[in-house]
Amino acid sequence: MNHKRSILLFFLLAIALLPYLIICFYAAPYADDFCFGWTASANIPFSQKILNQYLHWNGRYSADVLVNFHPLVTGQIIFYQFAAFLSIIATPFVLLFLLRLLVVDFSFSVIASLLGSLFYLCYMPTITEGIYWFIGSCNYHLGNLFLLLHFIFLMKSLATKDPSKYAFLFSAFLLVIISIGFNEVGAFLIPLFYFSVMVWRGRLKAEKQKLITALFIISFVASAFVFFSPGNFTRSNEFTERYNLLYSLFYASAQTIRFWGTWILNLPLILLSLLLVANAEKIKLRVFLFDYRILLAAIVVVVFAGSFLPYFATGMLGQHRTINYVFFFFLLLWPFFLLSLSQKYLLYEKLNWLKGEFRIFSLTALSICWMTISGNGKLIINDWKNDRFRKYEAAFFERQETILQNPNGVIQPLAVIPRTFRIVDAKADTTWWVDKCMRQFYTETKIKLK
Repeated sequence: MNHKRSILLFFLLAIALLPYLIICFYAAPYADDFCFGWTASANIPFSQKILNQYLHWNGRYSADVLVNFHPLVTGQIIFYQFAAFLSIIATPFVLLFLLRLLVVDFSFSVIASLLGSLFYLCYMPTITEGIYWFIGSCNYHLGNLFLLLHFIFLMKSLATKDPSKYAFLFSAFLLVIISIGFNEVGAFLIPLFYFSVMVWRGRLKAEKQKLITALFIISFVASAFVFFSPGNFTRSNEFTERYNLLYSLFYASAQTIRFWGTWILNLPLILLSLLLVANAEKIKLRVFLFDYRILLAAIVVVVFAGSFLPYFATGMLGQHRTINYVFFFFLLLWPFFLLSLSQKYLLYEKLNWLKGEFRIFSLTALSICWMTISGNGKLIINDWKNDRFRKYEAAFFERQETILQNPNGVIQPLAVIPRTFRIVDAKADTTWWVDKCMRQFYTETKIKLK
């Protein structure tokens, strides 16, 4: 694609991503934010805060470090909002670093990283809990980014011959340990990935076989720290419908079909997939493409795991947080599946009508425009049109004043909540956990958010 059209697509993507960045500065803390804001402000050693989480609630050692740096402790809500802003900004950059190691064409890498980020934000099942909720972002979205950083450093170590190779390798080992500590889905999938590569090692040289084996052992041990933490057993006792295998298999299969259908039968993904298949021979990769069947199996396993583990551990899928997590990897694997399929069956020869530069530009631009008015983009437009963001902000601070003036009073739910910020709110019920956490935060920390 010529330079002018690439620049135009870049600006279209920047404009389409802008609303997601703007509404960061209307995000407000809710639910677990107040629980962790309260515990993070406790006057005890930082190590004790982490140990309390590990022993009494969950084994997510990486996420627990981050949530104990909760921005509410500062008393400045702008830090909470800026955390969401930075998490969005970081996404295309991390994707770009990865794509530069995989794809030769720089312009293609930039457009693809922005396009992938937009699709991810637009069709994420619950964007509130994925991006605009600090706790959700720490447990899932940042886990995605750290895992990509792990692969980036691993690939750089394999491609480097000078002594910096060992610095990259050390970083890769450290990052795999960190990545596993964000959530249980990652703690299951990462060791499974390295075990699968270790078993299927016909193409690997002896040195790489040792590296993969080492990564499997490290990831397996790190996962054990997550799954067998005392806090995980304590938390699991909250769910009486857990460990029902047949129930979990059935509903996880149904959810896998549901989300696959939602994502694949989607106009932008259909158009972009056709373009990718038609132009597969033009995309020069720096890496070997796996067989399309392996890639397809990987996509199925990833999405299934994001559904099965919550059903098995709790008896329900919950708020789709784990689907947010695996959706990110669906988007990474899907293009490589299409490239492999196209090259295997020479599908690019059958789609010549999609090879012209003008057609590529037009269909990509159409996909971008469609994403701005569909999915979460549509929710943002509707919320903005109905002035819900401003009203939500005003209602949040008004309720805060009410709580501070009457700490023992009943906490009322917010009158206006944007559809983009679908949240678990107070219920005017003193026994409801959200109300309890909110009251503890304001009364025990003496913090007033500004």
